[in-house]
Amino acid sequence: MPTEAHPAPDGPPGIDPAKYTKDVNDLAQTHTGRMKPEQEAGVVAELDRARMPPRSQQSLLASLRKGPYGAGAAEMISRGHLRDMEGYNKLLDMCKQGPTKKEPGMVPAAYMAMRLATDLQEHGVGRIGVELDTATFDLDVYTRHPDGAIDYGYQLKDVGNISGINSAVKKAAKQLTHDGISHRVILLDIHQSMTDLTQRMFDEASFQARRMNGAVHLRFADGSIIVPPTRSTFP
Repeated sequence: MPTEAHPAPDGPPGIDPAKYTKDVNDLAQTHTGRMKPEQEAGVVAELDRARMPPRSQQSLLASLRKGPYGAGAAEMISRGHLRDMEGYNKLLDMCKQGPTKKEPGMVPAAYMAMRLATDLQEHGVGRIGVELDTATFDLDVYTRHPDGAIDYGYQLKDVGNISGINSAVKKAAKQLTHDGISHRVILLDIHQSMTDLTQRMFDEASFQARRMNGAVHLRFADGSIIVPPTRSTFP
């Protein structure tokens, strides 16, 4: 079921509004439901185009049939608009890892990356890539300068509970410290109200933003905040 948005709050209580920017229309991704039977043909056509082996295709389809973001991922795959993007096959491989009783699997992360890449594409951004791992950084989504250097580098995390913000921000910041990235952005989707954000959580986000010389973008069920307010998170 889709996550219901809370009434738009004034902001996290007790936290200085001068230290962040807020957007009540920018929300954490909501559950799309499982992949529908009528979506499967379109997904299979794209997997055939990507030359994914039949056994791997079956794993991916089984994953999308079970996961709460299966329908959304299936729609993105079927559209085919991202197929020429750098690293796209790695994103498809992530979708083979479905949810278990203990773990959410990788579809939430893959869908989040697909949505961001789509937003970048629709805003005319060229040279978009996903899943770039090197010895010095790990990018879930990225854009390149004309000379090939990394412009915007994103670390994305779907956070099941707001209590996981601190650990998620710390882990993401360590993956974005390489000097070869012009703009570093941590994007977290948190499926609770921003009114549940504590001063301690906000301070950790602010510290990690300063530490990596970038921005932390926190999307909640009722809006988003970006720290620090002066940092760009989109080309």
